[in-house]
Amino acid sequence: DHFHSPLPEGKTVKKCIVIGLDGARCDTAAESTKEAHSGLALLAAQGGLYIAKAGGDSLLHTQATKTTSGWTTILTGTWANEHHVWYNGIIKRTNPKTFLTTLVQDGSAGSAEFFTWWPWHVQKAYSTYRLESFYTRLHGLPVRWNTLAGEDELRTALLTAVAKPDCADILFNIYERPDETGHQFGFSSDVPEYKQAVRDCDKDAYDVIKTIEARASYAAEDWLILMVTDHGGQDKDHGNLSDDCCFIFIATNKAVTANE
Repeated sequence: DHFHSPLPEGKTVKKCIVIGLDGARCDTAAESTKEAHSGLALLAAQGGLYIAKAGGDSLLHTQATKTTSGWTTILTGTWANEHHVWYNGIIKRTNPKTFLTTLVQDGSAGSAEFFTWWPWHVQKAYSTYRLESFYTRLHGLPVRWNTLAGEDELRTALLTAVAKPDCADILFNIYERPDETGHQFGFSSDVPEYKQAVRDCDKDAYDVIKTIEARASYAAEDWLILMVTDHGGQDKDHGNLSDDCCFIFIATNKAVTANE
């Protein structure tokens, strides 16, 4: 909708970035907004902070609250009964395409970049977007699928990307630390390590947003900036349809009308 809507007066190009915090629970994210330099708090003040639901919206549309299932739903706008990524280790079919490929292919966006370090998104033989990444290369579409060496390299690569004068029109990034830490120590605001992992990623997102706002061309760019998680967690895992796993957040610099 952002890319298909008219440009506001004084704007010349549409831009979008989605900053993902893998496995960040709603309650822990809400606590993070009270800290200084919170990306979530910054976006909430500009547009809004919303609660959404992973795992499907009905008995006919249910899926495991797993990483690849959640991100594929976010990237395609469909549940697993359509995208067929029911679990980690399943390759998504070419259709439905992610909005990165769709918007570049229909000419709404000039280019797109995906950033991750977790190899199961693109790099492995059974990675979720392996087929779609091949499709974009085959058709010469300017969609780049970046797999970095680790979280530090990912952070640097994203900051570098958004600072470039010719940065991609769409950027999609996934920070993995909340999920990694939750599996090791537990998904809970009562777990200091997990709470800090969410806070650190929230601070990283703040730095990215401020770097975008410092762009020389920012005044002429119509940016949609979102922060979102793919699932929550319970104890040291996720995947079931409990509230702890299903409830997710979406923060955005533009107010949205949420569906019931």
